[in-house]
Amino acid sequence: MVMTIAVLALGAVAVLWYASTYNALVGARNATGQSWSDVEVELKRRLDLIGNLVETTKGYAQHERDVFEKVAALRGNARFGSAAEANAAEGATSQVLGRLMAVAESYPQLKADARFQQLHTDLTDTENRIAGRREAYNQTVNQYANLAQSAPSNVVANLHRFEPKEFFKAPPEADAPPRVSFT
Repeated sequence: MVMTIAVLALGAVAVLWYASTYNALVGARNATGQSWSDVEVELKRRLDLIGNLVETTKGYAQHERDVFEKVAALRGNARFGSAAEANAAEGATSQVLGRLMAVAESYPQLKADARFQQLHTDLTDTENRIAGRREAYNQTVNQYANLAQSAPSNVVANLHRFEPKEFFKAPPEADAPPRVSFT
C-alpha cells in the first residue's frame, strides 16, 4: 500500500514536471514569435521611411535613377518572416540607404528641406528602435534555446520537436544610421 502511494506520488510529480516544462517551452517559443513581430514592425517601418525619403529626393535628383530603382527593388523583395530573411536583407538595406544618403549629400537644398529632415530624423529613430528590438528578440531566442537545450527540459523539447530559432545578426553598422562624408 505504501509502495503504491509512493509510485503514484512519483508519477504525479513526473506528470506535473513534464506539463510544466512543456508549458515553459511553449511560452518561450511564443515569446520569440512576439519579439520577432516587434522587430518586423520596425523593419517594415524603415522600408516605408526609405520609400518616403526616395520620393522626397526624386524631386531634387531626378537623374539618380539607379539609386531609386535599387530602393524600389529592395522594398519589393523585402521579406521579414524570419531572422534568416532579415539577416540576408540587412546588408543590401544598409548599402542602398548609404547610397541614398550620398545622393542627399550632393543636394544642399534637399538637406535643408523640412520634410527630408523630418524623414531623416524618423529614420534615425527607427534605426535605434530596430537595435533595441533586435536585442530584445535575441534575448528571447537565447532564453528559449537555453530551455530547449538544457537537461532535463531538452527531453521534452526533443520529444515535441521544438525547433531552434535563429538570432538576428544585423551587422554592427546597422545600429546607427549611415554616415556619408566626401572629405
